[in-house]
Amino acid sequence: MRTGPPRIALGAVVTCTLAYLLFPVLVVVVISFSSVGYLRFPPPSLSLRWYAKLLDTPAWIESFWVTLEVGSLTMAFATLLGVPAAFALLRLPIRGKAALNALLLMALITPSIIKGLATYLFFVPYGLINSVVGLACAQTVSALPYVVINVGASLKGFDATLERAAIIHGARPLTAILRITLPIIAPGILVGAVFAFLSSAQELLVAIFLLGTVRKPLAVKMWEGVRESVDPTIAAASSGVILMAVALFVVAALLQKRARRLYAR
Repeated sequence: MRTGPPRIALGAVVTCTLAYLLFPVLVVVVISFSSVGYLRFPPPSLSLRWYAKLLDTPAWIESFWVTLEVGSLTMAFATLLGVPAAFALLRLPIRGKAALNALLLMALITPSIIKGLATYLFFVPYGLINSVVGLACAQTVSALPYVVINVGASLKGFDATLERAAIIHGARPLTAILRITLPIIAPGILVGAVFAFLSSAQELLVAIFLLGTVRKPLAVKMWEGVRESVDPTIAAASSGVILMAVALFVVAALLQKRARRLYAR
């Protein structure tokens, strides 16, 4: 393959863009290993003292567990609702489908302060305030579009003749979907679920409204840490979130690779 100036220029632009996007992440990770008690980049020397402090502080450990609980429930709720919704929007002759798609995407652009206040007022009569389940239900609204978009993209690239062939050979439509369609589009479902978890982990204002006064998710704990005392412990906690996100994407990539190998045979 010939490498001309346009290709080199495109590679340079992509490299610079990636460096620009990843530089804040790199700064946070490097600061988390600082040996001094204040935020400084680059740090004068490296140390693990802030990770030790993070692991020795029960409040930070509790925040990590709350984030995992809420994120896992949000991921489950969004996946259970988003997969059927994607099938319905793509395959059923629904009137006003464009309006439904627009309504779904509004969850991504609605300001968090409005979502937090509206959810709080709606959840109070049902006793869902200060509840992990209540917070997960609220964050599912924002996480649902990620699942629907990814599953919808997978369905558009899915060869529907495989499903029809299974039905012709005697399988029921639901059985064909469960045993043929869903395993093939599983990588798209998994990626949508990962994005749902990450959207839950970074949500701040909704968590403050619904759970921040009793049990603090990591985003709320980090916000309070910034307001009270700024030290590299916050950077260490941020690095933990980054590590969590990287681990989820690595798992998703490995499962996607395994699924491709199984269906390539």
